Formats: sequence, C-alpha cells, structure tokens
Amino acid sequence: MKRSDFALLSFLTILFTFLMFGSSAFANDSTGQVLHRFQGTDGSNPHGNLIPGPAGTLYGTTEYGGVSFYGTVFQLVPPAQVYEPWRLITLYSFRNDNDGARPTDGLILDSKGNLYGTTSDSDAGGYGEIFQLSPPSARGGTWTETVLYHFQGGTDGAYPQGGLISDGQGNFYGATESSVFELSPPAQPGGTWTFTLMHDFTAGTSDGWSAQDGLVRDQWGNLYGTTLWGGYEGNPDCGEIGCGTAFEVSPPATPGGSWTEQVLHFFGMGDDGFDPEGGLALDAKGNLYGVMQAGGDFSTACGSGGCGLIFELVNTAHGWKQGILHTFHDADGHQPNAGLIFDAAGNLYGTTFSGGRFTDGLAFKLSPVSGGWKETSLYNFTGGNDGSSPTAGLAFDKLGNLYGTTANGTLIECDNDICGQAFELSPVAGGWKLSAQFATPQDYYPLGGLVLGRDGNLYGTAYDNHYLTGGVAFEITP
Repeated sequence: MKRSDFALLSFLTILFTFLMFGSSAFANDSTGQVLHRFQGTDGSNPHGNLIPGPAGTLYGTTEYGGVSFYGTVFQLVPPAQVYEPWRLITLYSFRNDNDGARPTDGLILDSKGNLYGTTSDSDAGGYGEIFQLSPPSARGGTWTETVLYHFQGGTDGAYPQGGLISDGQGNFYGATESSVFELSPPAQPGGTWTFTLMHDFTAGTSDGWSAQDGLVRDQWGNLYGTTLWGGYEGNPDCGEIGCGTAFEVSPPATPGGSWTEQVLHFFGMGDDGFDPEGGLALDAKGNLYGVMQAGGDFSTACGSGGCGLIFELVNTAHGWKQGILHTFHDADGHQPNAGLIFDAAGNLYGTTFSGGRFTDGLAFKLSPVSGGWKETSLYNFTGGNDGSSPTAGLAFDKLGNLYGTTANGTLIECDNDICGQAFELSPVAGGWKLSAQFATPQDYYPLGGLVLGRDGNLYGTAYDNHYLTGGVAFEITP
C-alpha cells in the first residue's frame, strides 16, 4: 500500500470513529483515537494501566460497571483490517460474592496466559482479594476466576494498593495499607497458594503506614517502597500521623526463614520533604529515586505545604544515605506527584502538577552533572489548548519522544475544565517542543499513565467524571 493511500485510509478510519461515537474521537489530531467507550454493562471507569498481551491485544480493569456493577477485567482485540474497530471482550464481571469487587490497579500476565490482580473491596470481610483469571481451554470458552487470597484486615493487611509485581518465578509481591506480602504458587497444579506476611506495619506507625504506591524489586530480591504516613512525628507539618518513610524488605538468608524490614529513611526530620508520591525508581546500581509532593521550599510562592522535591537513596558502606537532587521553587515546578523514569544515559524525567512559568505544571529533566544534578524544564503548560496539571508519569516511545497526560485541558469544551489530554514532547536542537496533543472526550480524564505497546503505539484509559457513565480506552500513534 502506498503511504498516501495508507494516510487516506487512516483518516477515513478516524472520521468513521468520530461519526460513530461523536465526541469520543480525539480532537484536532488524527494520530489519536478512542478504541472503546465503556457503556456501563461492559465496565465503567477504567483505573489501572493497560498491559500488552499477545498479538497486539491489551488487558485492563474497570473499577465499576459490569453485570453487577462491581468492576470488570477486559481484553481489547485489535482489528484484522485497519478500517475495522477494536473489539472489547469482558473476561470477567465481579459480583462481590466471594470473588472481590472494585479492581483499581493493573494486571500481570504470565507465560501461560493467566492474569493476576487485586481488588480493593469485597463482601468477604471487605478487605480486598488477590485473584487469578485463567483462559478457557477451548476457543470461545469462559475465563475462570479464582480467589487466591482473601485479606482479613488483621496483621495480614487490608486494601491492597499499588498492584502486584512478579519475580519471574511465579511468586508475586505487593503491599496493603498495613502490610507487605508474598504469594507463592502451589508445588502441584491445583494446590493452594501460600500467603506469606513479610512485614506488618500495624504493630505501630514508627516504621510507616500506607504503602500506597507499590513496590520495586532489585536483582538480589530485595523489595523497596515508601509509606505515605508514619515514621517521624515531630514535624508540625505532619503531626501525629508522621511524614512517611522509605523502607526495604529483604529475603531470608536461608529457605524458610523470615523476611527482614528496615527503614531506609524517615522523612520530615529536616528539609527533606514529606508526602512521598509515585513510588520509587531503581537504577542499575541499586540506588533509589523518588518525589516528595510537599516540603522543601516554604516561601510565599510555595505556601505552607512547600513546593516539593526530588530525592535519592544511595546504599553506601555505612548504610543508606538520603540526598536531595532538586528542590522546587514554584517557578521551576510545584507539587510533583507522579513517579520518575530514566533514559539510557541515566537522566531522570517527571512532571509537576502545578507551578512553572504559567502555574499550570510542567515536565522536567534531571541530569547528573559534576557535583550534583541539574534540573531543566522541558515544557511549561499554559492551561490553554496544551492542557494543565500533569498527573501521571511519563513514557518514552522507541524514538525518544516523551508522552504523558494532563488532568485538565481545553482542546474541546469541557464542564469545569474536567477533561484531560495526552501530549507528546519531542527533543529538538536546543531543547524540547510540544509536538502534539490529544484531547480525551468531554468529562473524561486520564488517571493512569500511558503504556508502550509492542507495536510502538501508546495506550491509555480515561476515567469518567460522572462516575456511572463509562470511560474510554485510547491509542496514540507516534
């Protein structure tokens, strides 16, 4: 097919989508399209990130909707022909009948095609579950849901947060509001999965509370995370709930032994900020990086909560040492609340919700230089057609372009500016430029980040501000 023919066909595809779904098509750019608009019975309000599956498929969850309105797990199947629409298959509808309710985090796909995830609620004690969805043995059959563990709300924890991670050997790790856990597969097919409590935060808040942003795992099997609260209680900005901690949970020295937890840093004891958000990023040397939404600069521009900062935790011969890479001062950003990502050269990238030249947030880069790190504002959002208030982390495509989302935007008419946008930033001589933006439908805004598919396109979801109506899944083609 000639390039001109392909371009014409792509345009007709987008036009067809617009005519079929009205405002569900992306505004002002033919490289973005809505793959599916949820109607309620097939799911409502997708929440966690999508994950790529075989043959270009995508898997995800909705917090609400489905047959009983307790959420769904779905699959998006790409069209066989470019002019055909994507097809959504509801793999499972939660009933809140010992099977869980309200999945709010992403999924994990294993080599056998099984999906794993968590629910944030349930009728069986109401503290959430870990579940498995197994594909049918015959084409066109029904997926089977199995609850692998019911949280009891005691020392085992309550309300799993941040999703699961895998060690590649079939074991899963995660955190709840009050615990860190491991779930191991049975020795024989059909056996019972083993739940191991690795750490219980409920014994007191001195080592933290509410590990809401999930875990990261290093090559030695150590797990790392942050807690929103707990830890140091002497800071008046945090009060009795504490300023949060960074922690490590290490595997036992011998099989069958106990996991060991240690606090790597108590936040809020100096000018190191408080309210950690977005989880931790791990570099090749085992150092950790993260953002503090508050603290740092308490000048008039930043207010009583501070502008926030970027920190590192380095494992030295004398223990873990915390350092501040950059303190925001409003003009260069305010309130970073999404995680960081690395490029191949070791630079860090992220966003701030507000601040910057126009006070509507920005995207930034942190580069290691002699004696420290240098912060560069890549793009200052104006609050106009380019959107405002970036909320989720950034993602690279294969060409080195950056993609992200904003909570608000004005590419199309919105109620109270409640409709988000996706954007593309491209490196150019002397800096970066906003090369494209894609408006989600009216009253929809993206809560999760963008995921790079195996085809090189980026995929995401947008939440419905009206709660019951639906939400969308969308695609961006670089």
